[in-house]
Amino acid sequence: MRKLLLLLVLALFVGALAVWVLQFGSGYVLLSFAEFTIEMSVWTGLLIYVAATALLFWLLLTWRWIMGAGGFRFWWRNRRNARIQNQTAEGLLLFAGDDWPEAAKLLCQSADKSSMPVVNLLFAARAAADSEQFDQARQILQRLKNSYPKSHFIADKALAECYLLEEQPEEALKILQGIYGNNPRDKALLRLLADAHYLSEDWVALQKMLRDLKRFQAISDLDLASLEQDVYCNLLDSLVADKSGSLGEKRAQLEDIWHLIPRKQQRDPLIIASYADSLGRVQQGEKQQALLTKSLNRQWHALLVAQFGELESASPEKQLAVAEKWFVQHSDDADLLLALGQICQRLQFWGKAKDYLTAALKLRPSVQGSIYLANVLEKIGDNNASAEAYKQGLLAALNAEQEKE
Repeated sequence: MRKLLLLLVLALFVGALAVWVLQFGSGYVLLSFAEFTIEMSVWTGLLIYVAATALLFWLLLTWRWIMGAGGFRFWWRNRRNARIQNQTAEGLLLFAGDDWPEAAKLLCQSADKSSMPVVNLLFAARAAADSEQFDQARQILQRLKNSYPKSHFIADKALAECYLLEEQPEEALKILQGIYGNNPRDKALLRLLADAHYLSEDWVALQKMLRDLKRFQAISDLDLASLEQDVYCNLLDSLVADKSGSLGEKRAQLEDIWHLIPRKQQRDPLIIASYADSLGRVQQGEKQQALLTKSLNRQWHALLVAQFGELESASPEKQLAVAEKWFVQHSDDADLLLALGQICQRLQFWGKAKDYLTAALKLRPSVQGSIYLANVLEKIGDNNASAEAYKQGLLAALNAEQEKE
C-alpha cells in the first residue's frame, strides 16, 4: 500500500514538472543525414526515444526467454526427456514381454539421461541375466556401482541373484554374506540367502535361517511351511546318506535332528515319512514301526501306509494285526490293501495275500501291485494267472508313461 501511494505521488510530481516545463516552450530536435532532415519537437523526440528503448528491452527480454529455460531450451529439454522416457518405457515393456536382449539394449542406452538411471540399469542387468548373458549383466551392475555409489547394496543383491540364476550359489553366498551384517532385516536379502543355501544344499545353515524368515515375514506363510518341510526332510535324509560315522553316532545325530524339529512339524506326514525311512536305515525297525503305527492312528496318509506295508518287521504277525484293525475303517483303501498283501506275502499267507492284492488292483491298477500279485500266484502254482498279472503290470506302466506325456 505504501509503495502504491509513493508511486502515485511520484507520478503527480512528474506530471506537474512536465506541465511547468512546457510553459517555457516545446523546443525542437533536428536530425540531418545526407539529404534527409527530420525536425520534431523535443517532447516528440523524447517519446520516440522512450518507445524505442522500451521496444529494444522487450526484444532483448523476449530473446532471452526464447533461448532460456522458459522457451526454446525448455522445449528442447522436455522433448529430449520425453524421448528418453519413451525409450525407458519401451525397454520396460520389452522386459515384461520377455524380449530380454532388446530390453537390455534400450535400457542401457537411455540410462545416463534417464530420470531414474538406477532403475534402468537394474532392469537392464536382469534382462541380460534372463537371456543368459551373465557377463553382460555383471558389467552393467559394475557400471551401476561405479556411477551411483549409493546403489552398492541394491547392485550387490542383483549381482548375487545373477549368480543364483547361473546356478553358482557359492559365488552368491560370498556377496550376500558380505552385506548381510549391515542389513539383517532386509527381506529380499534374506530370500536370496535362503535360495543360495537351498541350491548349495546346506540344510543346516538354511534351518538356522527359518526363524529370521518367519520373524521378518520375508516369505509367505505357505512358502515358509513348504520350506520348513523341505529343510527338515532333507536334514533327516542327508544325515543317513552320509557314509561317515558309526551306526551309533548316526542314531544319536538322528535323534538330535528329530528333537530340533518343532512339534508342529513333527506331525507333518512327509517329515514323519523321512524320519521313519531314516530309522529303518539305521536299523531301528521297532521304533520305525511304532512311529508309523502311532502316526497312522492319529492321521491317515497314503505315504505312511505304503511305508508300513514295506516295513520288514521283526514281528510281522503283530504288524498284520495292526493293519487288519485299520482295514475295518479303511476297507476300500487301495494303499492299505496293497500293504496287507505285502505283509501276508512275507508271512507266506498266500491265499490272504492273493485276495488283498487282487482287491487293491481292482480299486487302482498299479505296476507294483501287479508284480506282487504275480509273485504270489507263482508261489501257489498258477503260472497262467501269474503271466496275466505281469501283463497287467506292463499295461499299467505304459498307461502311466502316456499320462506323463
